[in-house]
Amino acid sequence: MFSQILSLTSVPDRLQAKARAHHFRDALQITLDTPSLTPCQLQYRIFNTMPGWVTHLMRLRNRLVAVFGFSVGQNNMVPASDELDVGDKAGFLSVCEKYPEEIISCAEDRHMAFFLSVKKQHNTVIVSTLVNPKTLTGRIYLNAVLPFHYLIARSVIHNAKMAGRL
Repeated sequence: MFSQILSLTSVPDRLQAKARAHHFRDALQITLDTPSLTPCQLQYRIFNTMPGWVTHLMRLRNRLVAVFGFSVGQNNMVPASDELDVGDKAGFLSVCEKYPEEIISCAEDRHMAFFLSVKKQHNTVIVSTLVNPKTLTGRIYLNAVLPFHYLIARSVIHNAKMAGRL
């Protein structure tokens, strides 16, 4: 199902500088059918339309983790435009850095700092995640959700590709 998505071990983006001692990092790459898209447009097209089961799972997650002090925000992208600028909200994330070839969004609470990079490289897009847990609760949560992250990240990218948004 995810044969078009390549998992990278070495990630050529700006997130590595943000990694702390205990962190989770992954990166997924897929070939673009529309290589003229900007990193902002790619982020919008990948995350604006989630598979229904992902939306339901994220709602359930929000209800469960709010009790433990995790930030819970809006799951879907709701910006007025697909051209995002630093400070714009994109779902539960805020755009924190923007470069011609890469956009970095972030969210932080007392338990963890989460970063998402969408980097355009030639005719591909690399979507990478960095999570820096800050507390024991953050580390426990991260380890509990990793199997879901693996499936959700690939499903969301696959969904965008199959729908012709990439």
